[in-house]
Amino acid sequence: MKKVLSLIALVCIGFAVNAQTGDELAEIRKILGKEKKDLIKGFMNLNEGDAAKFWPLYDQYSEKRKALGNDRINLLKDYVNGYSGMGEDLAKDLGNKYFKNETAALKLQKKYFKKLSKAVSPTKAMQFMQAENYISTTLRSAVQDAIPFIGEFEKTK
Repeated sequence: MKKVLSLIALVCIGFAVNAQTGDELAEIRKILGKEKKDLIKGFMNLNEGDAAKFWPLYDQYSEKRKALGNDRINLLKDYVNGYSGMGEDLAKDLGNKYFKNETAALKLQKKYFKKLSKAVSPTKAMQFMQAENYISTTLRSAVQDAIPFIGEFEKTK
């Protein structure tokens, strides 16, 4: 799972940050979504009854998570576009957007953890959250490796 995720992360994040159109982003999301669902399916190992309850909730969660992912990609684009002239106002704006996105993502996870706990079990819900967080952390790590820190490329005087 780790090797597949690392490869997906590097390819998709590189394309996502550079994607110019909604069609390109949609294609990246389609590929990543399919791969992610397959990974979750293999990891969860749900019986038929639990699968019937889990997958509709997973699809709902994924749709809502997609909107937050779009916001995160736009935040990355704003960062990349504003990097060379990063001023206080842009840094403050990016920080506020980042924390808003993080808060919304945690609220969404908490909401679906509760729903999944009732539908399948708290253990299966936590198993999903563990996989979700692993995938998210892997993707974030790839993004962090691909973008410079503020001031990293400024010339020293």
